Amino acid sequence: MTADDSARERARERAAQQADKMETIGRLTGNIAEEFLKLVMAILTRAAAMGQALPVGHPGLARELDGLVDTAQRAAELAHKLLGFSRRKTLDLQPLSLIEYVREVRETLRRTLPASIDISFEADETGGVVEVDPGDVKQILLNLATNARDAMPGGGTLHIEVRRTRLDAADRPLHSWVEPGSYVSLVVSDTGTGMSATTAARVFEPFFTTKPSGIGTGLGMSMVYGLVKQHRGFVHLYSELGQGTTVKVYFPAVHDPRLPERDATAEEILPGGSEAILVVEDDPTMRAAAERLLTNVGYRVLTAANGAEGLERYRVNRSEVDLVLTDMVMPKLGGFELYEAIRRDSRDVKVLFTSGFPAPNFRKSVGGDDGVAFVTKPWTANELLGCVRTLLRA
Repeated sequence: MTADDSARERARERAAQQADKMETIGRLTGNIAEEFLKLVMAILTRAAAMGQALPVGHPGLARELDGLVDTAQRAAELAHKLLGFSRRKTLDLQPLSLIEYVREVRETLRRTLPASIDISFEADETGGVVEVDPGDVKQILLNLATNARDAMPGGGTLHIEVRRTRLDAADRPLHSWVEPGSYVSLVVSDTGTGMSATTAARVFEPFFTTKPSGIGTGLGMSMVYGLVKQHRGFVHLYSELGQGTTVKVYFPAVHDPRLPERDATAEEILPGGSEAILVVEDDPTMRAAAERLLTNVGYRVLTAANGAEGLERYRVNRSEVDLVLTDMVMPKLGGFELYEAIRRDSRDVKVLFTSGFPAPNFRKSVGGDDGVAFVTKPWTANELLGCVRTLLRA
């Protein structure tokens, strides 16, 4: 077993352990929240009866009673948030065009975010329809935007994407939770402080927060997790310290009469080829996943663990390399510096950038180079292979 195989196996084991832990926490949280909500509702009912029986001319008692009711209502809101995490919330499901809905909610986001944060939006016009509770989708977006805002105290970019995509068995080396089928993905990225692997592993746990005491409840991301799971969807977070965070939410797609229907269970034929691709990626799990995926569809693959090693491997194999898939942020030499070095040697080699933080304006940095594209981490098999094939055909 190679080092990359070992890293991939450890990542799969950690993902399985985390999923089991979240299931256990969810069941426990749901049971406690239901009992807690019953007690709170009893308090509110008795408070209402006391209010009706309160004699006229006791303003002090009325204020105390109003304070009691306000506190109980906040406790009820907390219980509802916990029920959202534990997937016991009642959903009002209805067909919804996610693209159109996000465009509407974007105006609300603009009003809630400071002017120092820019909002950019991209959409695949064949994004399709999902069956969701619109209020919950809005809550998911607001929670993700709030976390992004807090991660960008000095300003930055909040980037939102809606894409129609497909998850297949080929995605399992990177995403062990995959259920094959057609999905619509909602992607929210920021250019904030990012988080460590330790923090990212716990970010969906209820009451876990890195904020100072007294600020926030630590329930925003856990609500996102629970509501997405209750919609039979999946959520995946990717973060790089000092660079930003990307959260991808996958909602199962429903048939849209405007679009060709796809078989939700059939395996899709993934686009491949026979060209040579150099994968430059410092994350061993993603490097191994990319190598395996590209090799399985026919490509000849070379790998490098950082930008300097990638440049050396390119120079040794420049006569055969057709495309370079490179991370943007790496030790020793970044992806853009690697691109510039390659372009000084050749205009023919295609370059596909990948990163966990948004790069909506990356084309300005490459001067309109048609031989360049960008795919956001965490990518799916269809997203990566589609970008590779499109670039190679250009």
